[in-house]
Amino acid sequence: MTKSGRLSRIGSFTGRYWKVCAALLLLARHSLAYGFDSGEAGFTAVVSGLQVPYKVMAVTAMPGEELVIKVPKATAATAAMGTLVKDSETRYRWTAPQRSGLVMLELTRAIEQQRMTLNIFVLRPTADIRDDKLDGYRIGQYPQQAYRGLAAYEAPSGLVEVTSAVMDTPLSPHFTLRQFLCKQAAVNGKEFMLFRPELLLKLETILRKINERGVTADTLFIMSGYRTPHYNASIGNSKNSRHIYGGAADWYVDMSPKDGRMDDVNRDGKIDRKDAGYLYSLVEGLSKESEWFKGGIGEYGSTASHGPFVHVDVRGQRARWGRR
Repeated sequence: MTKSGRLSRIGSFTGRYWKVCAALLLLARHSLAYGFDSGEAGFTAVVSGLQVPYKVMAVTAMPGEELVIKVPKATAATAAMGTLVKDSETRYRWTAPQRSGLVMLELTRAIEQQRMTLNIFVLRPTADIRDDKLDGYRIGQYPQQAYRGLAAYEAPSGLVEVTSAVMDTPLSPHFTLRQFLCKQAAVNGKEFMLFRPELLLKLETILRKINERGVTADTLFIMSGYRTPHYNASIGNSKNSRHIYGGAADWYVDMSPKDGRMDDVNRDGKIDRKDAGYLYSLVEGLSKESEWFKGGIGEYGSTASHGPFVHVDVRGQRARWGRR
């Protein structure tokens, strides 16, 4: 078989694999009628300092970058690609391959029958951008100077390369890659984006709390996730928007019915800004908990183009706006 033939088969398998995963994720969401499933693995892994408690979690790495993974004793690890080294009973080191793409790393605790899948996206270096484009897809320009010198605003070193084969990859138990894509047309079946695992952990916590409040939701509708600097500028947004760094989401609850608009989450018989205010207050309450990623919260009302929604981000410092 030729190299192109092998790659075609691999791509076809990957696409089918994630379609099955997406179907299982949808099935899990329907089980909410019997109670919300947080998707926790039963153990916690620490991936280069990030605590991961879920059965599935996505992270990123640059080509050749090393991730340190700390696990409980008696945890086995396997990786489809890259180099995996076991340093001790509780520590692994995984080195990313030089080629961008998706790599699955499995953590298994056989005795407890617990399992965690790390979906690791090896990034395409932004150094490959030419004339503001990456493989024809317009990225635009990141600010040359980090806002106020903050590390969270430094231009990213790489971006996630997205094709149909990875579009439905789970990023966490209740969110997929597709939900966070830029509203910018793909070029030759390819586009680029970025996500912050900290944002996903934050959104999972928010979703759990929403369900605890009696509002049944299997996910949040992500109205705006990642934006390329080009797209962000085209809609007149701030050049330092957290969206261009993959660390922000504009969202609302859209479950009953699923109609592309906010639900009546505060149960007052109306759908208006007060519903966004209800969710804003919920998130504000969570921000007082110790295990929380600092960031911004914004409340927005309806306009001719959209209904009420809430913004959250993981900028690393407190920011609040829009509250009424």
